[in-house]
Amino acid sequence: MNVSVRAARLDDAGSIAQLNGQLGYALTAEDAAARLSKILSKRDHQFLIAEADGTTLGWMHAALGDHLDTDTCVVIEGLVVDRNHRGQGVGKILLASAEQWAKASGCSLVRLRSTSTRTKAHAFYEHLGYTNVKTQYSFAKGVDGAGRDAVKRLAPRVEN
Repeated sequence: MNVSVRAARLDDAGSIAQLNGQLGYALTAEDAAARLSKILSKRDHQFLIAEADGTTLGWMHAALGDHLDTDTCVVIEGLVVDRNHRGQGVGKILLASAEQWAKASGCSLVRLRSTSTRTKAHAFYEHLGYTNVKTQYSFAKGVDGAGRDAVKRLAPRVEN
């Protein structure tokens, strides 16, 4: 399989939403397009699509992050590979793209988070040289009705 990586386009919203569902997060194509439009306009974000023969195999969203505990780094905001193509190097290719972007941006660190129950993903990251540096809780608070509804959607329906 010849996998290529390219910048996402708005017409990728449907496949992005479908893959997002595989992570356990419900997302409509319309919502994906609206959010993707904002992300694509930011120079400090990358949203990449992995594909082969015109089929979307996965996506990755990365952003430059400024934090007090470290210099500017690349933060993987989201990564998913279609369940039918996992274990075939697609995720490795997407992460390599983020690592290359980090170097080109003058960053020496890539960070990511992963839900505690995704043990296969953890093994994958460790195989690629990533180190689990901490276990933590993730808190969110909606400050209005829309925010309270959004909080309910943050916890994925994870398949074990």
